[in-house]
Amino acid sequence: MKKLDIVLASASPRRKEILETLGIPFRILVSDAEENASPELAPEEFVMQTAHEKCKNVVEKLRADGTLTRDTLVIACDTVVVYSGFIIGKPKDEAHAILTLGMLSDSWHSVFSGLAIYYKGRVACRAARTNVKFRDISEREIKAYVDSGEPMGKAGSYAIQMKGGAFVERIEGEFNNVVGLPVAEMLSLLREEFGLELLDVAMY
Repeated sequence: MKKLDIVLASASPRRKEILETLGIPFRILVSDAEENASPELAPEEFVMQTAHEKCKNVVEKLRADGTLTRDTLVIACDTVVVYSGFIIGKPKDEAHAILTLGMLSDSWHSVFSGLAIYYKGRVACRAARTNVKFRDISEREIKAYVDSGEPMGKAGSYAIQMKGGAFVERIEGEFNNVVGLPVAEMLSLLREEFGLELLDVAMY
């Protein structure tokens, strides 16, 4: 089997770190696709549709610059937080982050990720869900956390693998999904749809 040319269609440092931890060699080509998925879609459909658009956009970029080959594998992902049926994106500003964290305090929310993987001419998609329970967080804690700057650019205004993990009381599902890339679903998708195992795509 030839060495795969694995392309991560994301600028997310968290997704980059996860692939590096797995020992998967890859390069990054960021998608600039418009995120046009309707918020009226079910969360699973919303994230899969967005990931699919990101994946297609990067495939077209590779085709245009002549680097798309039979051994190219593109990984795209989109992650959102859902609370009480509503999709919560990244905070617009500090006030928005404070409002979001206050809402999530002492309650459950869900993190949905959509995966889209391109290989040998086709795209396969899958969604993952993880339920997260926050403990009761004081206004003082929320203000200090937002002042740290960590919530900015994060879906749901927190990073579970960093300081935001201190707010988590319980988790049901895959931890990596909350970070931003559902590894178990990704490996399952690679195996079931494309016949690839981790050993096929990782460097050991």
